[in-house]
Amino acid sequence: MKKYIFSAIAAFALSCTFVACGDDNNDPSISYSESAEQGSAGTYNGTWIRTGDDGVVEYSGSVTLASAGKSNATNVTFSCPEADLNATSVANIWHANYGYKFFNQTVSSENGLGVAFSGDIDDSGNMNAAFTLSQKVGRKNYEFKYEFKGKK
Repeated sequence: MKKYIFSAIAAFALSCTFVACGDDNNDPSISYSESAEQGSAGTYNGTWIRTGDDGVVEYSGSVTLASAGKSNATNVTFSCPEADLNATSVANIWHANYGYKFFNQTVSSENGLGVAFSGDIDDSGNMNAAFTLSQKVGRKNYEFKYEFKGKK
């Protein structure tokens, strides 16, 4: 019995010798020598997708990021005139997976949007952002889910 246990342990140890990790060097275009708020700054033009009781509607618009003057903080301006969307909020931002992630979970005077939001930017400059917003249309308030997809 000891012979079989020793053989099994030896076979396991030998198989671990041949395990290797893949090459994770994807040559990212994001430079970590720049702070996240500086490296992500710019205007991202694209499509706003609004989902609500009236269905799904697409609009052209943009999201602009600008340094807020503090480390890991950015001013995010959401703009879509057709959907009556124009608000600026401060958000936390950081490097993540060769890109950036940003969010604001507070509903305060610093959050001009008035709701929590989040987004990410990949190493090719593609941005995705999302939030849910209550807006008045006529006499009624409606809740809309907004998603943004755009490129710098």
